[in-house]
Amino acid sequence: MKQSCRQCSAAFDVTDDDLAFYEKVSPIFNGKKELIPPPLLCPECRSRRRMIWRNERCLYTRPCGLCKKNKVSMFQQDAPFSAYCHDCFYGDGWDALTYGRDYDFTQSFAANMEKLLRDVPLMMLYQSGLNENCEFTNYFGPDSRNCYLIYNSGRDEDCSYSRGLIESKACLDMLIGNGNQFCCECVNASDCYSVFFSQNVAQCKESAFLFNCRRCTHCFGCTNLVQKEYHLFNKPCAPEEFQSHMSQLQSAAFVAEMREKLAELERACIHRENNNINAENCTGDYLTSSKNCEDCYESKGSEDCKRLLCSKLCKDSQDLFGFGYDSQLLYESVGSGLSTQVVFSWICELSSDSYYCLQCASLDHCFGCVSLRHKKYCIFNKQYTKEEYETLVPKIIEKMRHDEGGAAMNPSSKASGSWGEFLPWSMSPFAYNETVAEEFLPLTKEEALKRGFLWSDAPSIPPPSTKTISASALPDSVAEVPDDILNWAIACEKTGKLFKLTKQELDCYRTHHLPVPRIHPDERHRLRMALRNPCKLWGRQCAKCKKKIQTTYSPDRPEIVYCEECYMKEVC
Repeated sequence: MKQSCRQCSAAFDVTDDDLAFYEKVSPIFNGKKELIPPPLLCPECRSRRRMIWRNERCLYTRPCGLCKKNKVSMFQQDAPFSAYCHDCFYGDGWDALTYGRDYDFTQSFAANMEKLLRDVPLMMLYQSGLNENCEFTNYFGPDSRNCYLIYNSGRDEDCSYSRGLIESKACLDMLIGNGNQFCCECVNASDCYSVFFSQNVAQCKESAFLFNCRRCTHCFGCTNLVQKEYHLFNKPCAPEEFQSHMSQLQSAAFVAEMREKLAELERACIHRENNNINAENCTGDYLTSSKNCEDCYESKGSEDCKRLLCSKLCKDSQDLFGFGYDSQLLYESVGSGLSTQVVFSWICELSSDSYYCLQCASLDHCFGCVSLRHKKYCIFNKQYTKEEYETLVPKIIEKMRHDEGGAAMNPSSKASGSWGEFLPWSMSPFAYNETVAEEFLPLTKEEALKRGFLWSDAPSIPPPSTKTISASALPDSVAEVPDDILNWAIACEKTGKLFKLTKQELDCYRTHHLPVPRIHPDERHRLRMALRNPCKLWGRQCAKCKKKIQTTYSPDRPEIVYCEECYMKEVC
């Protein structure tokens, strides 16, 4: 089936398999299935709409709405939403059912939902499970300790300034990683030990400036190596020569020079069509141990899925951003997981057969609820019997099919009927540039405002300091950096934005003889994001065998791209 996106007018396909999936995740009431219709928006517009609901990295302070203590929050202080800190949100001092109300059939579903969302307290940060000393983290946990400013991560210890970091220890400035220890400034690293300034590395040790290397030890400035030891710029070297280069890492000037050198080596080397490992019949990138996944990215252990991004251990699910983990039949959701048949929801876990639920946990057969836990048969935070629930929800769905809700769900579209569509971006608590949409599908302020998105110009608050120093005035070597630097505000050499070092961070740089950063953490994250390819597939030819491939390298890019078969023959 050919569809035209009601947002951008792009043509997109809805396959027979898609239709079968929509039927599978459709709810049943009194023996009648309320079919979810095909989507009105193209995959990219649907993805953008979900992303606008996920603010990971823009953190603020505001008083908890219950205990009144000043706490870290993903909501700005003047945001028109009530928010509770972790202890209060999960405590017994309030009951989300007290906010329950009847559904107003004179208004659209979106209008009903927005009123409930603005009344019911939300969680200030999304931190799952028990964590110790991890106050400045979001979309994070469980079982972590001593972590600072890391996101979309969990089961970490002593880690900072990272995203997508799982089961890692004492790592800094990482993007996508699993099972790493004592690593710094890496993108897509797994099971590495003491590896620095590298990308697409696995099971490597005590190395630096690697690209597309596996099982390498004591290697420096190398690309496409497998199971090598003591190599310097892809050539064997003496241990003393290798150590001479590693000892220079304490110099900021040397590191900057090597960054440029590695970029040159990357441009000249061959590239695999994707970064998938043990992925059977899959398309996308950064997939591990997955099967039958289409157009998916940064996912592990998933099967029979379509359009996942940063969602792991999912089965038979589509159109997700984040979480997952032992879930199935999820559709059009953000940050939801450990669930079955959760649809059109935001941060919903340990739940089943629930639709349009926001920041909820342990639900069963609930519809249009906010911040509920351990409930069954609830509609708009109001308790019903099973019989009442199965009578009322179909009436709401029928109203959604015919009222003006479609336009509310998709501003600027001509669609009618909101049943089957995710929540509208206009209802999101966040501005476009506060969310992951700005990272994965960036827009300028002018572009965002033209499309009708919100934009935040909230000024950054300078960190308290005894003095401010330009990054260019810092000592070149970490050995020359005084302890007093912890009291200084450093002006980023690229943006001028002020930042400070933490003691844990400085101790790490000194232990590994690495230079202190000259760039603000936000800018370092942006530069790491720029190193990975976009989450989009293009068709092009393998540069060697000319076979047609699907890859995240667009045809106009200069890299030499091989299909997996040719790459493995060349490298292994």
